[in-house]
Amino acid sequence: MEFTSAAGALGAAVEFQQAMAEANRDQATDAAMVFRIGMHLGDLIVEDNDIYGDGVNIAVRLEAQAPPGGIVVSRTVHEAVAGRLKVTFEDLGSLALKNIERPIQVFRVAWESADWPASGRAATANPMPD
Repeated sequence: MEFTSAAGALGAAVEFQQAMAEANRDQATDAAMVFRIGMHLGDLIVEDNDIYGDGVNIAVRLEAQAPPGGIVVSRTVHEAVAGRLKVTFEDLGSLALKNIERPIQVFRVAWESADWPASGRAATANPMPD
């Protein structure tokens, strides 16, 4: 999946997590499918069917920091989308991530479910009005 903006990618991630929460609502805890999402803006290298690089490495480490059903983002994503989506950010501070040379400032993303109804729409952001 390709996105033209960080806001589009984060909006799609929120919509996905919201849709999963709604799909899991009537499921037993052991049957629910719960995902963690980590997002970072960084360099990528694409060779054949492989994608790797600093951007992927950091996003994978951030994923491990996300709560079940949640999203965490790096400072670079936060700066790119702040004020553009109906979400809030909780600063988790600078974290030392495995195999990453420098600490990464991390934010937990929160949203109100009423602002993000799961409707089966295409993966697009819901920008806040100007």
